[in-house]
Amino acid sequence: MIASDLTPTSATATAIQPPDQPMHDASRFPLVRLRRRAVKPGYAFAWRVEMQRLLALKTPFVIVSEHGAVETIDDTRLRTAWLRSQSATLYAYCRGFIVIEPRIEARATTREAWRIVTQDSGVRTVVVSSMRVAVDLAPVLLKHSAAEQREAAGPAGRRAHRAAPL
Repeated sequence: MIASDLTPTSATATAIQPPDQPMHDASRFPLVRLRRRAVKPGYAFAWRVEMQRLLALKTPFVIVSEHGAVETIDDTRLRTAWLRSQSATLYAYCRGFIVIEPRIEARATTREAWRIVTQDSGVRTVVVSSMRVAVDLAPVLLKHSAAEQREAAGPAGRRAHRAAPL
């Protein structure tokens, strides 16, 4: 699979109409890019709404984001809580978060910060050096995560990833 595999075919493009959203650029769906310039303090509520819209498509996707260490504690808490509360749905459709951190000395810290935020979501998080690497990695995550889910779809796998009843 190569980067051009992320370009929707005409059949896919008509079936899946990703919403046009201020924070998430889904023009290359299933590769969805978070627009860091749109992320301002207090963004977590709007981010949650946009993520709900992406999940409503019921189609696997990958989110790519440049690492932005400037996030309020409230936004981090709200985003983390939402990721944990939506773990079953995220596991079903979000095949991964790819975080771009160009500074090699900062990648370990970035990886740990994202691990903490996404640890209970069931979604793989990978920290890479550039958008080029992210675009090359996205089809791999889409392909391998789908295969892993099929393997886990046995009776034990379904129980392990089902959301707890309210």
